[in-house]
Amino acid sequence: MRQPIRRLLVLVLVAGSGCGRAHSLEEGAYVFTVTPADVFRDDCGLAAGGGPAMQAQLQSYGDDVRFALVQQSRTQCLAVELVGQYQYSTQDFFADGTASHPLLSANGIACQVSFVQFHLDGATVSPNSFSGVMRISYLGSSPVTCNCQFWFKLQAALCTPPACPPLPTQCS
Repeated sequence: MRQPIRRLLVLVLVAGSGCGRAHSLEEGAYVFTVTPADVFRDDCGLAAGGGPAMQAQLQSYGDDVRFALVQQSRTQCLAVELVGQYQYSTQDFFADGTASHPLLSANGIACQVSFVQFHLDGATVSPNSFSGVMRISYLGSSPVTCNCQFWFKLQAALCTPPACPPLPTQCS
């Protein structure tokens, strides 16, 4: 009697692990494009000189999404993982991530940040692109003038190697 119950339990767990709707956004490396007109808040001075370059590896599991994001500027490189979900009955999604104690720059000043938060609201445009709004917040910074936010609209396109920009090998 125990063996059939165990098999049934395993079958239910395996079947339930893939639950969720099918989503059209393909997994892979996405390059984020941000123009100066897309920036609507920049207390950090990150948009100066073209702003940080960003690329993220998207993985999805049913309604759950995961972005392994790399943000790179001339002076710094930061890797952070964002996790989130698709919204109910749409192809829109959100993802959040936090990195602790990175040394970053804001307005040309070196900042020891207690943590940096990323929030992304995205909408699938096609199977290989999405658009969205991202907020990057430096919090608990020293000096205090480094507490700042960078908000912008973005376009993201699936990148197929070898056309993808190279990712740095060393990031904090």
